[in-house]
Amino acid sequence: MTVVSKAQETYAKQFGEAPKFGAFAPGRVEIMGNHTDYNGGFVLPAALDKGTAIVGASTGTDEVVLMAADFGRIATFSVSDLQRDPQNTWADYVMGVVSMLQQDGVSIGGFKAVIASDVPAGAGLSSSAALEVSTAFFLRQLFPYDREPMQIARLCQRAENEYVGVACGILDQFSSVFGKQDSLLFLDCLSLEHGAVKMGRSDIAVVICDSMAKHALTGGDYNTRRAECMAAAAHFGKELLREVDWDEFVAREFELPENQRKRARHVLAEDKRVLAMRDAIQGVDTDPIKRLLIEGHESCRDLFENSTPEIDFLAAAAIEIEGCYGAKLTGGGWGGCTVNLVQVEAVPDFCAKLSERYTSELGKTAQIYPCRASAGAQVLEL
Repeated sequence: MTVVSKAQETYAKQFGEAPKFGAFAPGRVEIMGNHTDYNGGFVLPAALDKGTAIVGASTGTDEVVLMAADFGRIATFSVSDLQRDPQNTWADYVMGVVSMLQQDGVSIGGFKAVIASDVPAGAGLSSSAALEVSTAFFLRQLFPYDREPMQIARLCQRAENEYVGVACGILDQFSSVFGKQDSLLFLDCLSLEHGAVKMGRSDIAVVICDSMAKHALTGGDYNTRRAECMAAAAHFGKELLREVDWDEFVAREFELPENQRKRARHVLAEDKRVLAMRDAIQGVDTDPIKRLLIEGHESCRDLFENSTPEIDFLAAAAIEIEGCYGAKLTGGGWGGCTVNLVQVEAVPDFCAKLSERYTSELGKTAQIYPCRASAGAQVLEL
C-alpha cells in the first residue's frame, strides 16, 4: 500500500467520504553539504522516493481536524486561534504552515485531513519538511494562493524556524519542492541559484542506512551549533560563514574559541567538498566520490561533532564492503542515517552484509533502504 492509498483509505474510514484534494512531498537525503545551508553555503541533496501524503477537504468552519494515519492520533485546532498541543507535536508543522500563510495575507479556513508518510521520523531524512511542503501544496488547493516554488520552500522553512522553533536552513524544504527524477540537486543558499545535477554513471544507487538511534532537532545541539557558526562568522565581521574568505580563516582561525574554530573549519571545508562533489558525481571515476564522502564524514565526526558511535561504525563498515563508493553521516546528526553510494548490482549483498555487521558487532538492528532520486512535491489527482 502506498502512502497515498493509505491516506485515502484512512480518510474514508474516519470521515465517511472520499477526500477531495491531496498532495505529496518527498523526504530528502543530503549527499554533501552538512550544516552548510544556514551558513549561506552550498548543498548537494536529492529528493527521495519516500514522502508524506496529505488528503482531505475544507470544512467551511474555522476548525481543523488532523489524523496521523501512521499512529492513529487525532489533533484538532482552530485556524483563528492557533494553540500548540504538547500531546500532538507532529501537528505543529501543519499549524506552522497555516500560521506563515496567514502572516502572508492568505485567508485559511478550516479543513479535515489525513496524513500518511513512509519517511522514517527522527532519521535525518527530513520528515518534517515533507510534512510542511505537502501541507503547503494541499492548502493551495483548498484556499488558492499564488507563490513561486522557492517562495513556498522559504515559507515552509519559516514555519519550522518561527513556529516549531528549529533554526534550520532551507536545504530540506528546497529539496522537497524541487526534487528531480534520477538527479541530485545543487543549491547556493546565499544566492538561491539552483539546478539539477545528473550523475555520470547509471549504475550508482543511493542506499540509506537508519541506525535507529533517533535524533530530535528541537533539542539543544542543533541550535547550539548554529549559534557557534554565527559567532565564528561575526568574529570575521561577517553575517554568515559563507562570506568568510578561506585564506583569512586559515590565517586567523586560532583566534576563535575551540568549538567555534572547529565548526567553522567544517563548514568552510564542506562548501569546498560540495563543489568538488558536484563535479565528481558527473564523471565516471568513483575514487574522488569515495574520498569526498569519507572526508565529509570525518569532518562531521571530528570537527562538527554531530555523529554518534553507531553512525561512525556504519560509515566505516560500509566502505569495507565491495561495491560501496563511499558513506557518510547525512542530515542533522546525533543519530539518524548514513548515506551510501553503492554499485547497483552490489546493493542486495551490501545491505545484507552491513546489517549483519551492525547486529553482530553492536548488537543493534538497522533499517536499510535502497532509494532513488525522485521528483519534488506534487498535487494528487484523486
